[in-house]
Amino acid sequence: MKNRTAHVVIVGGGFAGVKVARELSDEGGVHVTLISDQDDFRYSPALYRTATGHSARESSIPIRSLFTNKETVSFKKGKLVSIDRSKQTLKLESGEHVEYDYCVLALGVVTSYFGVRGLEKHSFSIKSPQAVIELKHHLHQQLIDDKTLDQNYVIVGAGATGVELACALGQYLDRIRKAHNIHHGKVTIEIIEAAPRVLPALSERASKLALQRLRKLRIKVMLGSHVKAETDKSLNVDGRSIPTHTVIWTAGISNNPFFKSNEKQFALDDKGKVIVDEFLRVDEHCFVIGDNAAVPHNGLALSAIRNARYTSDAIMRGLEGKKLKPAKYPDSAMVVPLGINQAVFQWKNLVFSGVLGGLLRIAADLVGYGDIMGWKKALAIWLQRDNYEEACPVCRAPRITKSIA
Repeated sequence: MKNRTAHVVIVGGGFAGVKVARELSDEGGVHVTLISDQDDFRYSPALYRTATGHSARESSIPIRSLFTNKETVSFKKGKLVSIDRSKQTLKLESGEHVEYDYCVLALGVVTSYFGVRGLEKHSFSIKSPQAVIELKHHLHQQLIDDKTLDQNYVIVGAGATGVELACALGQYLDRIRKAHNIHHGKVTIEIIEAAPRVLPALSERASKLALQRLRKLRIKVMLGSHVKAETDKSLNVDGRSIPTHTVIWTAGISNNPFFKSNEKQFALDDKGKVIVDEFLRVDEHCFVIGDNAAVPHNGLALSAIRNARYTSDAIMRGLEGKKLKPAKYPDSAMVVPLGINQAVFQWKNLVFSGVLGGLLRIAADLVGYGDIMGWKKALAIWLQRDNYEEACPVCRAPRITKSIA
């Protein structure tokens, strides 16, 4: 292998997959094929911002643009359906077979509705750029058709996505209401959470600070509550019917179904995550990283980036005949936005919220963009973070010029 170019196939165009490709793009003796069923990279930390009026370019970036002038990286659009690890081949939905010397599987997770009747049909989400477009169209079309706000805007899930959206949604709705010349301005926003506290993945101190902020913004919070069903007119929560046409589902994820459908090729834990060795591998030539792997701090963008850096280094070590070092899983700092210039920050035992947290979140976005596109392109997007963008012709009126979050 030292005398030829090694073929590294990466499947998944998220943080982990893109970062591995970028790390390997500057290495000699390697050609990378990055496979994704989407044309765009999804910068998930900014999806809530796009959903509340900011530019789609913050959260959706063409994958090909991330590898301009990277001749050793090829992008292939396709969906992975099976793997034969003994033959080191992948099969795509198109029927094409792709051979690899090393493969990296970083397929991400999918939305789960837990079998709740009506949720998948009637609820909205912000888990993808297309879902954001559908939600925004609904919000604006409702003002056009009904000339009024919804009775209730209900967000299901008080994790980071639900909390950051809730904190930004009220001001956004007030803004577009005024643009549509709707005079009734009362907005009712509720968060439904099955756990006993908001931000259950963070510390109790962080949860308390977030809850205080939500209440200050007059957002209703229902903890220890379970969604039972949804119709086009209401949401049933523990027998209580909430009249609403706008339910936003931010809870519920499960591992990519590819792994379950290929379970003879992988060992899965009780959550459906792939069990990997100390080197993030299922064999000497196949790595599983990011959200798909049963490793500590699974599900965080920063953890995915760290997995990617480790994996690219491990691949190069393998090609050079060097001994691999076990992967490490340090604690990751978390910053959850709580409205304009506000956020709650947690790293180990350090927890605080307010303007300083908001500044750290802004800085974290610059670092996040830099990790996946390089600093020059990252700075160009980051400096335009206050741009306001709408497809709605009413809201494109010249009077809307100022940033909302």
